[in-house]
Amino acid sequence: MKLGLVLLMIALGLCGQTTQIGDPEIWTQFESWVEQLKALPPGERLPMKGRFAKDLAAAGVSAAEAGRRYDRVETLRRASAEKERVYWNAAFKSGGGPDAPLQLLQETVRGMKPGRALDAGMGRGRNAIFLASIGWDVTGYDMSPDALKAAQAAAEAAKAKISTVEARHDTFQFGEAQWDLIVCAYCYMRFEEEQWPAIFLKALKPGGVVVFQTSTAKRATAAEQAARWRGYRLLRVADLDPGMVDNDWAPSRTNPTGMLVARKE
Repeated sequence: MKLGLVLLMIALGLCGQTTQIGDPEIWTQFESWVEQLKALPPGERLPMKGRFAKDLAAAGVSAAEAGRRYDRVETLRRASAEKERVYWNAAFKSGGGPDAPLQLLQETVRGMKPGRALDAGMGRGRNAIFLASIGWDVTGYDMSPDALKAAQAAAEAAKAKISTVEARHDTFQFGEAQWDLIVCAYCYMRFEEEQWPAIFLKALKPGGVVVFQTSTAKRATAAEQAARWRGYRLLRVADLDPGMVDNDWAPSRTNPTGMLVARKE
């Protein structure tokens, strides 16, 4: 057995462990596993669940128990921002998320003069790198440091220059009249969260644009979006049934998708 795997098993406390364990120990083991998980090179990806289960199996954990532990991780991660950060570190180390830039973003910026752009919850940087490649000055933030490392590695491979900041939505300083474009793509911002229209309105330069797309549990009509996004001209609004978006994040295949493009008046 390779030394690295032995050390991993010791760190996780997994040797000979085939019985069920409780949530606190599951999370502690997952956190240790994430810390030692090797990040894949840009362009490569492996299912995180498969990587986790494979390492557990090598340590003697049954497939059924490994699956149960991963299912518990998927639930436990939602308990706090810190747990979400750990989970997304693993996801981005495994190449999680789409590679192609958001189609809505590509269609929106076509013909726009490049300026300063902000990519909120940027993940591995697919949208930031696309914008930088066509002349935008791009800053992206994410709460996952491994996402930012992956974004910078992908930007270097694409010969694109981006700036990155480690922050959460509630800690990032959006500023005032700073941005010509703000992108929110499947980044755990929700249309029903009332603070974002006002925050973005203050942060955008006159004429600045918001591109917002996410899967959503709470559907909204165009009239409801217009009431929510006061101070903007809505250029595009869509409330799509599950499965209508099949070229981006997997949740849109099973959940409704909301799209919005709004310009500061």
